[in-house]
Amino acid sequence: MTEDAADLSLVELLGHLEDRKLSAYELVTDCLRRIARLEPTVQAFVTKTPQLALMAARRADQARMDGSEVGALAGVPVAVKDLFLTRHILTTAGSKVLASFVPRENAAAWQRLLDAGAGLIGKTTTHEFAYGTASSPTRNPWDPSRTPGGSSGGSAAALASRMAPVAVGTDTAGSLRIPAAACGVSTLRAGIGRISRYGVIPLSRSFDVTGPMARRMLDVSLLMRVLAGYDARDPGSRDDPIPTYPSEPPKDLAGVRIGLPIEMSWKEVDEGIAEVCRLALSQLVARGAVLVEIGSPAIAAEVLRESVGVFDTINTVEALEIHDPLLPTSRHLYTPQVRRRVQLGEKVTPERYEKALELRSQWESRWRQIMVDHRLDAVAHPAIDAPPPLIDAGRGPDGPDIRLSVPWTVAGFAALSVPAGFDPRGLPVGLSLAGLPEREGALLGLGIVIDEELETWRLRPPEQPSPRAGWADGFD
Repeated sequence: MTEDAADLSLVELLGHLEDRKLSAYELVTDCLRRIARLEPTVQAFVTKTPQLALMAARRADQARMDGSEVGALAGVPVAVKDLFLTRHILTTAGSKVLASFVPRENAAAWQRLLDAGAGLIGKTTTHEFAYGTASSPTRNPWDPSRTPGGSSGGSAAALASRMAPVAVGTDTAGSLRIPAAACGVSTLRAGIGRISRYGVIPLSRSFDVTGPMARRMLDVSLLMRVLAGYDARDPGSRDDPIPTYPSEPPKDLAGVRIGLPIEMSWKEVDEGIAEVCRLALSQLVARGAVLVEIGSPAIAAEVLRESVGVFDTINTVEALEIHDPLLPTSRHLYTPQVRRRVQLGEKVTPERYEKALELRSQWESRWRQIMVDHRLDAVAHPAIDAPPPLIDAGRGPDGPDIRLSVPWTVAGFAALSVPAGFDPRGLPVGLSLAGLPEREGALLGLGIVIDEELETWRLRPPEQPSPRAGWADGFD
């Protein structure tokens, strides 16, 4: 098969692999060719592991030839954010603090993918310790002068560039959803505890989640069927029934109600982005869904009045808990930006932290009440409010704002970003859909409807390879 194999979605790839129209070795080889050609420009990877991906592909191809049973992802190459522990493979969390850290075990989520037959094609960039939304030095494949978003920006950029068909990342304030929107790929921030966080370098115990990324929302749903499940090693893991994740779009959306929080999430949004999102929502209306304008809960906070402030208060304290033991000996190894953010936790009193936890609970309760009062199945708005920022070499990394993604982190809701189309600049636009975590399967179904109608996942960015790129680049 031609290099077009790298353009196929996961669902398509698995069908071709099962029918033996394509070998896993061919697939991985195609991805490696694209890495060699595009990585010098995109810079999505911290560590490349081509031999591991090729070994997994050979095993999968041999098993299929022998008629043996294979895992759900047998031979599929996966890009893994460099926050996940990978046994015997460098794991830096994007920081000089961990520049030589080689773990002895795998993160639980990565182990699940391994057990399903996947192969590691490389570790992708992250904003240092996932504490930001820029993912330097990675560039946006749709416009290399712009950031890919973050902190899972390397995973999103690798997907958009067709250097891997699927990836995993993490989300605290929006670190899956923001880069997915910026790079035109799909993702889901599932409910907290749905996917194990064991073996993932943490930022906030209250807000961290791990999750899948792919170019197609159907692929995200498939990955959820592999990743979701209880893990006793993660104190926040949920031991309750796993939702049914759809394998096709729902045919009829009659009775489905989608809330539009105009004041909170549609005002002060770039008009080109907002218009693309409105047009994407018309796909749901065409199937019978109803759009409902709603207000958002006002919380009079003594600490910080908005959900972003509640998030910041909790997150800074919990980030300091994690990094405080490292600061005495490694303070100089942190970037100034992240060091300042970590040290903000020193200014938060225990009383202020407890008040923020209380306000978080109020925010969740009030949003749940809004869902009931308006009989809502989801809440919709643009995933980011402006195009991803231009990269300024003279400044520190600057990524998209978190103000539209944080409310659902604080509320404990599930939230996805699905490609909605392209703005007048030719940049991808992401639509956010958020809902109750116990109904995240139905939420995915709504995203799948939009994705299957628009099929933006079939479009690839224009290639802008480095003049020095070649087959062997980066694989020594």
